[in-house]
Amino acid sequence: MTKGNNLKRDMILDAAYHLFISKGYLDTKIIDIADAAGIGKGTVYEYFESKDAIFFELFQTKVAAGYDSLSELLSKEISCEKKIREYLDIELENAAKYTFNKNFLMDLMMKSDAFRNPELIKSIHRLIGKKFSILHKIIEEGINGGEFRNADPLLASVTVMGAINFYISFDYSPFDPMEFLPVQKTNAWNKEEFFSLLLHGLKECTP
Repeated sequence: MTKGNNLKRDMILDAAYHLFISKGYLDTKIIDIADAAGIGKGTVYEYFESKDAIFFELFQTKVAAGYDSLSELLSKEISCEKKIREYLDIELENAAKYTFNKNFLMDLMMKSDAFRNPELIKSIHRLIGKKFSILHKIIEEGINGGEFRNADPLLASVTVMGAINFYISFDYSPFDPMEFLPVQKTNAWNKEEFFSLLLHGLKECTP
């Protein structure tokens, strides 16, 4: 593919990404993407056969690629606690950059064909598997090295990953937590307090 073709492809992806965020996936049409990219509608179809194909490409190039640096944590000569802290930072950074609003997610999952794309499902499974495998190795290393208490590494990994996932996706959950919780902006939460709860739990530390 020539440099000019790559440029048009990137223009389409960039336009689609911003439209998906501002208008929503379902309300964005191919003609909208073409207009935003400054090209003809037919040109979009020269690169992508459908809107779902554009979304799949965005997932690959933006969401999944945002986790490439996770693998580097395993070879870093730092404590496992610091590795988990950096793991959390990578999750938070990607959530801030690539997560859309909760209505976008619900519409996409319930009303569109995007999540019926077998290749997208495989890509999502691979990403989740990669994240879990890396976290599991970090926790296992910490347990074996005596840095973490003796616990089932698999159970510990499920517990930690579940807490991290809900923490970073709280604002994008399909239900509205504020219906039964006191009104509070999640961006006011202290990340350090969350990290302390993650590593040390609720029990009061004794001298």
